[in-house]
Amino acid sequence: MPRVTAMPPLLSRLLPPRPGGRMIRGGPLQESLDLLARSRTPLSRTERKVVVDSLFHEGARRSPFLHRYYSLTMLSVLIAVLGLLADSTAVVIGAMLVAPLMGPVLGVSAALVMDWPRRVAGSAATVATGSFFAVALATVISFAMPGDPPMLSDELLARTSPTLLDLAVALVAGSAGAYAKVRRQAADAIVGVAVAVALVPPLAVIGITLELGRYQMALGSFLLFLANVSGIVTAGALTFIVLGFVPGGRLHSTRSHVARSLRLATLGSVLIVAPLQVMDQWRPEPTIDSNPQELVAAAVEAWRGDVSIIAMDLTLGDGDATAPLIELTVTSDLDPQRPLAVDTLAEELALIIGEPVEVSLTTVESNVQTAIGEGDPAHSGQADTRGE
Repeated sequence: MPRVTAMPPLLSRLLPPRPGGRMIRGGPLQESLDLLARSRTPLSRTERKVVVDSLFHEGARRSPFLHRYYSLTMLSVLIAVLGLLADSTAVVIGAMLVAPLMGPVLGVSAALVMDWPRRVAGSAATVATGSFFAVALATVISFAMPGDPPMLSDELLARTSPTLLDLAVALVAGSAGAYAKVRRQAADAIVGVAVAVALVPPLAVIGITLELGRYQMALGSFLLFLANVSGIVTAGALTFIVLGFVPGGRLHSTRSHVARSLRLATLGSVLIVAPLQVMDQWRPEPTIDSNPQELVAAAVEAWRGDVSIIAMDLTLGDGDATAPLIELTVTSDLDPQRPLAVDTLAEELALIIGEPVEVSLTTVESNVQTAIGEGDPAHSGQADTRGE
């Protein structure tokens, strides 16, 4: 006769024994999923269908969806590249709003917790192909831009050095995105989610930096993109469970598969955290390639504190063929008959950069005039008379 194992009252409610008295055991994560399956209010069948239809486009709906998806990806990449090269925050935000990648990423989250492997693969393939298309298009656009190679703007540089804060933002944004999908009353929040966690701008940066041969920057942008995707998938999956997207019976029966999927998603985030932590602790000093404006401005200030930069134009060198050219227009209140020692500045910059550099300096005399306005019309007219 099988031996019946006695259970504490709480566990007997959470983990009912199988016929024969054997208890269904699982790890802490599986037990937590069982608890969620019994404690939350699941969505109705109609509510769940609305969410599924918004995340998975199958059958006759697949072709129109892909047409919209790649069209919006193309437009968002074009906007992102132009905004990054122009160093325009507003334009880059516009690219975030147009980008369609958030939907398929949340589709991966939903398919993971529902234990739909084919839909997981389909949504992941949609994200991967869209990402590859975005990088390739950004590379072509950057190559086709007329004139000299573009300068590395602050908007671009900000997406080449991901930190743990970026992963934290992705986790919160992924939870907010899943919430907006399940609670249709909060659907407008998905716009804010798209701005909070950028997916297309890092892909555009990858394309631009690859075309410029800045492979370390491209790697940093790729890590930022992976951090965003993994954070959205992990937090989105947990939020879908908490909000009752997964039916209680299904969550209980597939809890081992769901737990494994959540572990894999979490492991992916952890594997990305390690290089992010290393990159966060190891920050190279500004170089002529990474942040030229900041480097030159600091060198000029150290050279002459009484000189102010009016304009700066930098042309990066081409390996051994040409040296970097730095054209500066500065203002100074010194005697114009005594020119500034530009050779000293050139030597200082060459030491910092580690290679020869050509500096062209234009000095504008600083002529300071001071006047006091009294706001008296009669006084103003009198002043005009004296000037005739």
